Amino acid sequence: MIRIISLDMDGTLVKSRFVDKVWMEGMPMLYAEKTGIDFSAAKEYVVGEYMKIGSDHLEWYDLLYWINKFGLDIGKHEILQMYEDEIETYPEVQEVLDRLSENYDLVVTSNAAREFMDIELDGLSDYFRETFSATSDFREVKKSPLIYGAVCAHMNARPFEVLHIGDHYHYDYESPLEAGLDALFLDRKGERSGLEVVGDLREAVELIDGFM
Repeated sequence: MIRIISLDMDGTLVKSRFVDKVWMEGMPMLYAEKTGIDFSAAKEYVVGEYMKIGSDHLEWYDLLYWINKFGLDIGKHEILQMYEDEIETYPEVQEVLDRLSENYDLVVTSNAAREFMDIELDGLSDYFRETFSATSDFREVKKSPLIYGAVCAHMNARPFEVLHIGDHYHYDYESPLEAGLDALFLDRKGERSGLEVVGDLREAVELIDGFM
């Protein structure tokens, strides 16, 4: 019996434009201003430095690390606020959260750093009992089965009482299944098919209402 629904954030609840702007526009722009080089050269350098670290290291997700590395005179919350107008939820999110919250406890389980979660979920926070950041709260770079186990333990729930929904096939679908949770794969691009694949969150609600 499902009693808790866990949702991914970026690509599931919130569009990626805000995150992309911070990393791919804001950081290079600030570095260009600091060094006096043009934006395209600054972006090439900054992205190159990102890639040297890679997504398998915690530094990849750490805004303060990159601010310090590039010697920028700005706080991490200031750079996030520069682009907060770019935060946009998917059209069905409000309706879906209204419906799900009537019957389930809702949590967010994301790979994003805490500072990104706090600003991106600001208008949605009342829907969620808890929010979990793999990188900030558990110091893990990916949502492994251990992360989902830790979420269940924190929520005092057995794995089969939790359903996770997200848009990354491995980390949001295979990984929670391996941990013993139920899972739905959110495929907004329509590249996969199957009984546990949904095109948007409304489809997820219909499946949950029909089978859970």
